Amino acid sequence: WEPLPVQYADYALWQRDMLGDPEDPDSTAHEQLAFWRGALDGVPAETRLPADRPRPTEPGQRRGAAVTLDLDAGTHRGLTALARARRATFFMVVRSALSLALRAAGAGSDLVVGTPVAGRPEEALHELVGFFVNTLALRTDLSGDPTLGELVGRVRDADLAAFAHEDLPFDLLVEDLNPERSLGRHPFFQVMVSARTAQDDPYHLGGIPAVLDGADLATAKFDLSFDCLELFGTDGEPDGLRLGLQYATDLYDEGTALLLLDLFRRALTALAGRPDGTPLGRVDLLTDEERRGLDRRHQALAEARRQRAGARKEPRDGDRTRTATDPREEILRGLFAEILGREEVLPGENFFKLGGHSLLAGKLTNRIRGALGLQAAIRDVFLAPTPRQLLRRLGEQGTGPARPALRPVPEEARPERIPLSSAQRRLWFLNRLEGPSATYNIPVVTRLHRPLDPAVFAAALADVAARHEVLRTVYRSTGGEPHQQVLDGAVPVLEQVRADGPDALRAAVDEAAGHVFDLAAEIPFRARLVTGADGGQVMVLLLHHIAGDGWSTPCLLADLDTAYRARAEGRAPDWEPLPVQYADYTLWQRDLLDGEHGLSGEQLAHWRAALDGLPPLLALPTDRPRPAESDGAGALTGFDVSAATHRALLRRARSSGATLFMVVQAALAALLTRHGAGTDIAIGTTVAGRADDALHPLVGFFVNTLVLRTDTSGDPAFTDLVHRVRETGLAAYSHQDLPFDRLVEHLSPHRSAAHAPLVQVMLQVHAASAEAAPGAPGVLDGEPVAFRAVGAKSDLTFALTELTGADGAPAGLRGALEYATALYDEDTARLLARRLVETLDAFAADPGLPLSGPEYGPDAPSGPEAVRDEKGRPAPVRVPGEVYAPLPGGGARPTGRRAFPAADGTLRPVAVLTAGGYPVEPGRVEDVLTGRPGVTGATVAVREDRLYAYVTVTGTFESPGAPGEAELRAFAAERLPEYLVPARVVVVDRLPAPGEHPDLVPEGEAPGAAAREDELLALFRDALGGRPLGPDDNFFKSGGHSLLAVRLLNRIRAELGRDLTLRDVFRNPTAASLARRLADTDRTSAGTGRTPAGAGRASADTGRAPADVPPAPSGPVPPRPPAVP
Repeated sequence: WEPLPVQYADYALWQRDMLGDPEDPDSTAHEQLAFWRGALDGVPAETRLPADRPRPTEPGQRRGAAVTLDLDAGTHRGLTALARARRATFFMVVRSALSLALRAAGAGSDLVVGTPVAGRPEEALHELVGFFVNTLALRTDLSGDPTLGELVGRVRDADLAAFAHEDLPFDLLVEDLNPERSLGRHPFFQVMVSARTAQDDPYHLGGIPAVLDGADLATAKFDLSFDCLELFGTDGEPDGLRLGLQYATDLYDEGTALLLLDLFRRALTALAGRPDGTPLGRVDLLTDEERRGLDRRHQALAEARRQRAGARKEPRDGDRTRTATDPREEILRGLFAEILGREEVLPGENFFKLGGHSLLAGKLTNRIRGALGLQAAIRDVFLAPTPRQLLRRLGEQGTGPARPALRPVPEEARPERIPLSSAQRRLWFLNRLEGPSATYNIPVVTRLHRPLDPAVFAAALADVAARHEVLRTVYRSTGGEPHQQVLDGAVPVLEQVRADGPDALRAAVDEAAGHVFDLAAEIPFRARLVTGADGGQVMVLLLHHIAGDGWSTPCLLADLDTAYRARAEGRAPDWEPLPVQYADYTLWQRDLLDGEHGLSGEQLAHWRAALDGLPPLLALPTDRPRPAESDGAGALTGFDVSAATHRALLRRARSSGATLFMVVQAALAALLTRHGAGTDIAIGTTVAGRADDALHPLVGFFVNTLVLRTDTSGDPAFTDLVHRVRETGLAAYSHQDLPFDRLVEHLSPHRSAAHAPLVQVMLQVHAASAEAAPGAPGVLDGEPVAFRAVGAKSDLTFALTELTGADGAPAGLRGALEYATALYDEDTARLLARRLVETLDAFAADPGLPLSGPEYGPDAPSGPEAVRDEKGRPAPVRVPGEVYAPLPGGGARPTGRRAFPAADGTLRPVAVLTAGGYPVEPGRVEDVLTGRPGVTGATVAVREDRLYAYVTVTGTFESPGAPGEAELRAFAAERLPEYLVPARVVVVDRLPAPGEHPDLVPEGEAPGAAAREDELLALFRDALGGRPLGPDDNFFKSGGHSLLAVRLLNRIRAELGRDLTLRDVFRNPTAASLARRLADTDRTSAGTGRTPAGAGRASADTGRAPADVPPAPSGPVPPRPPAVP
């Protein structure tokens, strides 16, 4: 044979040179891209045809089948004549007929179909084996009711232009125009068309004649592929058409495919037989029955698409806000931005709509594998093109069992008593322990731009309560077990109040915000309209935390706005039903955690390991001794971080593969370490707890608390500290489903009413919310109004909110520090807030700076003794170190004592002893004991990690009226936190010298204690399900928790007639100690004539929360006044 003129590699190089650089205005690629941008501008993403099933999100095996029909020779000749008359090709007439058929099937008037072209423009390529075929997207405009002849003319013009620009490869076109991507459909078009001529001359293989015969591979590359094969007689005249349709069986049944192919046949017949001046509107291809059937199918598909969209709906403004529920999402956003060369990518922004394409998707998946260790494929980016969707998809591809589906539970299938969610149970217990209070209210207070009609507003409130069951739910208990009871028809209270001046208005607002809900009898949602002397209104919406959280507020306001608009027009609100109710969530959560494949076991194992050995209390020095019980009182102070630091912190986060939250957490951990909290730092944060999209529009309490532990030892560089924080943070967020109260129950840390368990410092970093989209103003629009704060839920809560400028650029951080006033003065809170800013500034400027690097002011006032920090430098105010005493000849010597310099020049001692992981303040314990009449001296010591006290008394311990050991311990327990109450208070003749430990004599037994001990031990065992238990075994460390403690108290009341409080159990958690407490109290009461403690008392305990009931997380702690959307 003759040598081939070229090879395929030669063609590849020629094609590259022929096209040139698309950025070069003189190149073929540039010119042809410009044409296609105009030709395909605004094309529909999908051709909507009456499929039998919704389009799958993934193409699966692309299964296909085919059907055929024949058309007579007369019609063939008529079509040929039409093509000749209109100076068109036969293909153009065929495509005109297909457009007419698709229009009849409901595809609209703007149609795009694809067709293959040979792609062999040079004769040298004709003999070559190789892949040259290109695909063209051919657009047809059927608008304006053109005639049949005009339709062919439109198709002719569009096709001639397209074929004149056929050199641009289709993949380059897709990359440049970047249409909305989906693996479930082809870009630009889903329908293909081809017209061929039957092969007359047979092929010869070794002298044997053969004909080509298509093989049915039972696959479909497109939704529909129409083919028209021209047949010719021996005389060369048209002899008929063979029509074929290959269809995707995932979408179409055979009957539907036959109908569509027959519509194609009817359209060809109409073009051949009707005058070319016939308007399309007069060409009816469908029977009435067929039209009704297609309409029903379109409606069913539209409903299926709507349900799918509703099920996958992102949170409100999901494409425009930066709120993240998982730090991995923020890291993904950073990777998206890095690959796309953008400053920022929001959680709901589409990779391809921002300029991404297949090549960049490959780079993105590589970066994801390196930064997050997740196995991402390009396919995943197509199926889930936003950061939030992609994280969810990658998270669902783990090896663990699938999560149960969250679905609505029919009324008849719900249990008689719907349990509380874990978060709700925590709040219910707090309400039971403390008594009703306003501590966990969520007020939204707004000075309205336009006054509301009270009657319309009341109707709207009722609508919203009817929509969200949780807003009309009360919380009752049976046998100490709480449950939800949804009240049908319950409506929120709406109060109307007049206020004649600013003071009256402020009082009316404070009164409304401070309303105390009776959760057992009153629904947790109410409102007040305060009308001022000028006619202006202030709206107060009040939601109890048991029914809502920070995420719930915009959901509530949006629904209330919708309902008010509807009622103002005299109609009911027209909104989509909620996918689920809160009660459905509580049942689903129970299944998620404790079902057959529940997550609680695996997640609890993680947290046991992650928090093993964590100190029970952060040893951060306070201004005052920690009281025996927290009073919950708090205050706020604000602070600001500059825009320059904000931008630098975001750069540091991105370069470290971390989030802004992680960077701030690292800075806060460094700050706490520098201020004496140690190097094992636990900081709490809240997560939204809405892992399923169906929960996004719901009002409800979903927030959970995570414990983030940071090792700050070794004076690490800030970059290294961020890396430590990142690793532990990612692991924590991967195990965020386990409710915090469950974690506390199983880890059984030391119980104390003086502080929350595990974490006493909280951190929140909130993304800035975007401005509302342009449109009609909301009826609830207005300005936020300040109201009186009600308390502090933790020792310290740092809350920072990102700010953005008009151009969307980072504009700084606005912060608020909520602090417990029982522990900290305002000056100290301001100092800590200012130093957090200084720490962030320092690390933003130099991320290589060590933890000890930031310099703090002010310097400590000079005095006879000085404090030096860990680096031997003079310690600034409130930074602890070793005390140095002056030497006579100059210089100074270390004293071995630790203290921090206060602003007033005094040195405040810092605890150096620990017992049970707690810092011990010996002087405080000694002062309390010596405050008891009859006690003349006291000292404390730690032995075997337990705290012991030794006291001397007036006379001897055998003297009449001398206090006994049990009485002294009870006296201390009334005045000290549990962790500072000595395990033994031993009466001695003389106080031991330092380091001396007198032998411990057996503890004296209070009269009557032995009998009580046996009775209580039986009740302890019964409450713990029959578990073997000794008299000195701790109730909580043996598996008890708050709810079981409630049941234990009920049994004690019933069996022993003693109405004890939860505080009694937390202070005396063993049968022996509780028996001694009762017996000692009986003996003391007998001497004074008073009623014994707990005898006949019926009032609820009003003490603060014990350790297994942490402050309920409320999400953001915004600077006052609170932000109102």
